Amino acid sequence: MNENNENIYCKNCGELISKTDKFCPQCGVSVSTSKTNKKEKKEFKNDQPSTKKKSSSVDPGNKKISGVKIFYLTFILIVVGLLIVYSSGIFDKPPVSASTQNVNNNPHSGVDLKYLQRINQLEEELKTQPDNDKLIELAHLLNDSGFKDKAIEKYLSYLKQNPKDADVLVDLGVCYYELGKNEDAIRYMKEALKYQPKHQIAHLNIGIVSLASNKHDEAIQWWKKAVEINPGSEIAKRAQELINSH
Repeated sequence: MNENNENIYCKNCGELISKTDKFCPQCGVSVSTSKTNKKEKKEFKNDQPSTKKKSSSVDPGNKKISGVKIFYLTFILIVVGLLIVYSSGIFDKPPVSASTQNVNNNPHSGVDLKYLQRINQLEEELKTQPDNDKLIELAHLLNDSGFKDKAIEKYLSYLKQNPKDADVLVDLGVCYYELGKNEDAIRYMKEALKYQPKHQIAHLNIGIVSLASNKHDEAIQWWKKAVEINPGSEIAKRAQELINSH
């Protein structure tokens, strides 16, 4: 019989035991209870509990992913918060009011095709036949359609022939305000008051432009004057709302 077949393994600890040993030299168990073959030893070793750590430990990569998720969640919450604040009107700049009853009350709603057609038509007609009524209509259409620079050009042309038109002076001031030229805006609106001292919309708008120029106290005074001119009007109500909110 082969020498390897003469060897046995301890069932208790798996130690190789000589045939002449009566007890396991490793753990002391009686050899008579430890007889097994090599295959059994291998099975014994496979049955031993693994000392390797399970893979259930936290993966650093998962920590990184979780951190990214938290960052994006925080960012989304901040954006939502800002949208709520802006929608509440806290940072809104008060809109100025036009003096004339223009065709389009919302110049930011987009250019209407029919207005463009009328603008082109008026421009062609004015090339061959100057007309103040058509000129001021063109200026208002350009203003309402968002073409502020062109509107200013037409308003100035009209004012050369009609320098005391307070309504047009105020509308011209509104154009400058919407272009961020506050000093020019106030200058033309105050000029309107020379010819029409109780121009209520001019008072309201000068207050709004003053506020935009960081002149809070002046703005309040202009709004108070607007209320005094005609307390029951819609303009007065708007002015009082601005006083209360600022």
